[in-house]
Amino acid sequence: MTRGDDGVGAQEPWWQGLYDDLLAEMLLVRDDPAEVTATVELLVRALELQPGARVFDQCCGIGSLALPLAARGFEVVGVDLIAGYVERAQTCAMRQGLSARFFAADAFEFVPAQRCDGAFNWWTSFGYAEADAENVRMLARARAALRPGGLFLLDTMNVAGVLRGFQPHVVRRRETPRGEVVLLRESELDLRGGAMNKRWTYFLPGGERVVRTSRVRLYMPDTLVRLFEAAGFVEVEIFGDLGGGALALESPRCLVRGRAAEAGR
Repeated sequence: MTRGDDGVGAQEPWWQGLYDDLLAEMLLVRDDPAEVTATVELLVRALELQPGARVFDQCCGIGSLALPLAARGFEVVGVDLIAGYVERAQTCAMRQGLSARFFAADAFEFVPAQRCDGAFNWWTSFGYAEADAENVRMLARARAALRPGGLFLLDTMNVAGVLRGFQPHVVRRRETPRGEVVLLRESELDLRGGAMNKRWTYFLPGGERVVRTSRVRLYMPDTLVRLFEAAGFVEVEIFGDLGGGALALESPRCLVRGRAAEAGR
């Protein structure tokens, strides 16, 4: 998760309020081991990671992917704006004796102290700023984290598919430490602004209700390629699923991979 200039002056960016313990329990705790394994396998292949490689997880959340990667023997560095998420991930890493370090910092600014062999940004943690230049700045931080020739993989919405099958309302139920929580996500397209606005309403046990809002830019694949290139990536490719298949309207996600340009390129 990130913090940057979202064009609203001194007002707190929406993501600082959205990403709390409620969202973590509803969406960041992964309860499908097969999905996690498939994602980790994709990262190892797509980032061309060799045994013992150093990997940067930009916007790591609670470490849902960083920790399994560390368990595979990789050295992982993660960053997230939400201090509670970072503390949770670091505690798990220490408990399991994993080679993983997590930092509470701004992903628009943070670069690991040592260059990494690969980097990734997962689960729509990109496109939060209104200005393209700000979003490019976060991609540039990923580029700066990499050794020359290292690969970066971004997971974001397949915007064409989202628009084709637009769902204005999505309901999710989940058992959490608080009891059963129901999440209603109401989405609205801002086609003129190139963004999707969401209203997140949590219905908690006992009748309490919590409301959050979000706004994410809607970038088509060709625009994502241009943003990657503006951030210093070359050989930019687009995929549509965890198996590395071609992007299509029905693809569940849009995966963008770029290579950090060698010196002089």
